Amino acid sequence: MGDKSFSGVVLKEAFVKLKDSCVRGRRRRTFLFILVNLAYIIAIAGLSMVIIQQKNTISTFSCVEPVVDEYRTKEKLYGILRTKGYSLGQGLDIAEAIVKRSKELELPLPLIMAVIDQESEFYPNARSFKGAQGLMQIMPFKWDEYVVKLNLNVGRRAIADPFMNITVGCQILKDLYDGYKDIKDDKVRMAKALMDYNRGAKSKDRNLQYSVGVGQRQDEYQKKLQGYTED
Repeated sequence: MGDKSFSGVVLKEAFVKLKDSCVRGRRRRTFLFILVNLAYIIAIAGLSMVIIQQKNTISTFSCVEPVVDEYRTKEKLYGILRTKGYSLGQGLDIAEAIVKRSKELELPLPLIMAVIDQESEFYPNARSFKGAQGLMQIMPFKWDEYVVKLNLNVGRRAIADPFMNITVGCQILKDLYDGYKDIKDDKVRMAKALMDYNRGAKSKDRNLQYSVGVGQRQDEYQKKLQGYTED
């Protein structure tokens, strides 16, 4: 009887120890589970922060990229213009005007360069025997019309200003181009607009050679703008 009681006490103590061991094991497993999940949550949070920062960086870069591209374009234009004898200030003004009007009117940069070259060879004070003036050779009466149309608030003297001359000249060309909306072929449409620009919209004397010449120069400037690198 004493042996059985002793055995019962031993078994009870063993059971208690086993129970405590199981509880401690369960607590340990619970603690490890919480610790692992906490580490997982921290890792996910860190990854999320990295992704958010990358998105912000990409978003910022996408906003800056057009500005950088525009700067590079102006730099290329100036690289071409300085070969025409322009000073830094004059070259940058002309580059600014060309880029600005190209973007506003959706006229190709090489086209604007080609028209200026064909009309005046980039000489800002050029004057034809008919009275056309400036880089894009604008007739005074047409100048007066567009100064009012564009609300420029400038006088006749501004016709020789490169920035203003390009501003008006590009608008005249764009309006002539828009006047041939019924023509689906873009090259034919622009060729007609160029002939009108050269001789006037009402002229019966069509100068196809002028359009051909501008087209050839446009191709040349396209290659220069694509391949130009500053030494």
